[in-house]
Amino acid sequence: MSVGKRQDRTRPQKKRAVKRAPKPDKRRARAVPRFVDGYLPYLLARASHLISGEFHATLEEKRIPVMHWRVLCSLLEAPMSVSELADIVIAKQPTMSKLLARMEKQGLIVRESDPVDGRGVVVSIAPAGERLAQPLVRLAKRHEASVLEPLGAQDAGALVAILARLIRQHAG
Repeated sequence: MSVGKRQDRTRPQKKRAVKRAPKPDKRRARAVPRFVDGYLPYLLARASHLISGEFHATLEEKRIPVMHWRVLCSLLEAPMSVSELADIVIAKQPTMSKLLARMEKQGLIVRESDPVDGRGVVVSIAPAGERLAQPLVRLAKRHEASVLEPLGAQDAGALVAILARLIRQHAG
């Protein structure tokens, strides 16, 4: 608006044409790979999210929290310390301690003083936790087999071995 002129508000203003970017051609967009499509951390995270999500749906149907499942299946072979358990189930130690307190009240796990280091705590699975975990392990193994089967035995074995190796290399 110029100085000295008043804008007439009774007349509608002309709309200016806004230039918009052309819509991307979806066929062309698919032909050009995105960075993440070949980025290992993304691929690992995405595969984990999709595959774990399938099994988590089974847990949800049975009303079993994912973290309970992780703890119980981790303890099936042997007792372990809270810090070892937190590392395996991918949780921070304070979160793990709160979770273990709830699971102990439910009779799923047992916490005892470490006989070697009286300051530490050793966690083991209780009989009720074992009864809950055993059928879930069978379901998990079936799910894993259904995921790996399309790869063929050789590629499936190689994938598992390579992932285990990556974990060992980066676990610090």
